[in-house]
Amino acid sequence: MKRDMQVIMKAPAKVNFTLEVLGRRPDGYHDIISVMQALELADDVKITLTGEGENSIEVFCDSPDVPDGPGNVAYRAARALLEEAGGSSRVSPAPTRGITIEITKRIPVAAGLGGGSSDAAAVLKGLNILLGGAVPEERLRETGAKIGADVPFFLSWPLALAEGIGERLKPLEPLGEMWLVLIKPAFGVSTAWVYSQLTLGLTNKSGDIKLSELGIFACGRAKSADAGQPARPADASAVASRLKNDLERVTVLRYSEIDVLKRRLTEAGALGALMSGSGPTVFGVFRTEAEAKRAAEGLKDTGCRLIVTRTIPSWPAPVL
Repeated sequence: MKRDMQVIMKAPAKVNFTLEVLGRRPDGYHDIISVMQALELADDVKITLTGEGENSIEVFCDSPDVPDGPGNVAYRAARALLEEAGGSSRVSPAPTRGITIEITKRIPVAAGLGGGSSDAAAVLKGLNILLGGAVPEERLRETGAKIGADVPFFLSWPLALAEGIGERLKPLEPLGEMWLVLIKPAFGVSTAWVYSQLTLGLTNKSGDIKLSELGIFACGRAKSADAGQPARPADASAVASRLKNDLERVTVLRYSEIDVLKRRLTEAGALGALMSGSGPTVFGVFRTEAEAKRAAEGLKDTGCRLIVTRTIPSWPAPVL
């Protein structure tokens, strides 16, 4: 173990371009199939090994909406990583160590953007770096799945097909760059509540969905209409035409503002608009930064938090 070392990780937000709920499992969770995309919008997660304290963990966050200490999912991630690594006897001869985690929040909380899960994944990745790669990548994802359904995504690929409860992932090739306007209303939504309100038969859909059935998301490319032309990265309009979220109808029943915000986005020039995850954040897809910024300027009267961001083709590198 490297002592008195520090790493700063970017913890990106995500959106769900598609989210289909296939059925309720016997354990109470739901099987889904979802295309998830990481965004440039990100929290900063600074992890420091102090070399002081017997496996002590401290977590601090600058957002009043996020708890410090053991109540933060980042704390659970750090504890899980230490347990998976097998304790200090397997990582280092040093008998004691202290871990300090400082989170700078930029991703809205309880927003359907995966902020907490991304922070947890950043802790797993960053702390594992500081511990000299004690935990292999596959085991890291397995550990993440025990913390939260979205955590494995942030430990895999920036564009991925998620199945099961979200823990089974397949990589998708990067799409062409596109810009998004995120609109986060003042209220938050509980993921557990949304799923509890979902009316869905156990055999509502087939779980045997092939990548070929996902159109442009199957390989991240749209084929040219002209025979013999090379494939090109799917553009914003192709992605916008395939937006779908089964959870949206549940959240909209309680919060009709979501439909209003979607309409406002399309009126502002979005090629398509959708609620991300369990909501309530709504995003609009745009071709260029200028178009996205112009739309955001015209939406200031909504009184919601507005964020202009873009998709990313790879994870940000850690800073040691």
